[in-house]
Amino acid sequence: MAKEDYLIRLSMMQQEAEKLSEQVQIINQQIAEFEILKLSLDNLDKSKEKEILANLGKGIFVKSRIEDKELFVNVGSGVVVKKKAEEACKIIDKQVSQLGELKRNMLDEIEKINSQLQELIVEARKEKS
Repeated sequence: MAKEDYLIRLSMMQQEAEKLSEQVQIINQQIAEFEILKLSLDNLDKSKEKEILANLGKGIFVKSRIEDKELFVNVGSGVVVKKKAEEACKIIDKQVSQLGELKRNMLDEIEKINSQLQELIVEARKEKS
């Protein structure tokens, strides 16, 4: 195999590993956000407060009165159902578990790519000799 071919393959494999690493970082961020959400739900469920600041997004809040501690949860396809905080936490746990599995698969793939990179380097050195 020509030197240029090795370089092209090495570059492509390195780019693929970098993309997977970026996706793993995004998954880690999503998992952290879910964990913060679970803490917020737990605090809401245990709180005796009757008013909260509800986040509308992008740092904008509105004072809200808590009349009922049931939550409205989007379960997909635009369907919203009432859930208790404990039930919502179970949904979050399931999503975190799915993200964890996806993360493990991506880390396995990165490991395979790194192994292939090492093999390719060894092969290129042997051919060079």
